[in-house]
Amino acid sequence: MWQILTADTLLSRLSAPEHDALANAAAGWGQEAPLAAIAHEVAEDWRGGLRRVTALDKRTDAVPSEILIHVLADFRYRAFTRLPGMRGLLDERRVAEWDRAMAVRDALAKVSYAPPENENLEAPDAVALPTPQISVTHNHILD
Repeated sequence: MWQILTADTLLSRLSAPEHDALANAAAGWGQEAPLAAIAHEVAEDWRGGLRRVTALDKRTDAVPSEILIHVLADFRYRAFTRLPGMRGLLDERRVAEWDRAMAVRDALAKVSYAPPENENLEAPDAVALPTPQISVTHNHILD
């Protein structure tokens, strides 16, 4: 099953102190909806790697549930390192989770993914590139 990565997806998976601190930091940030912007960036980054190994869900920011925990570790790390006052929550455990997420992102081809539901399956490219063809001319014999 594919899920759309949103700020709420991340906030629902945090401890209570992390949730409160991140929600307050995001609300106090000058940029509009910083968590939504980070979620979109993270989803696009992971989807770029996934595009090479599986069919994508056509919904913007949808990621496979098989790797959601790793996607969320990346999302959390980026939010904690960008928003003011959040670095204090980035302890060794959270950094280790992010390191593991980066290892998974670099090895996306080693994970099996359930395809998106048919109505959400991204349409294949309409333009097919020509494949190279070998032709023999002048009755040459190939060894």
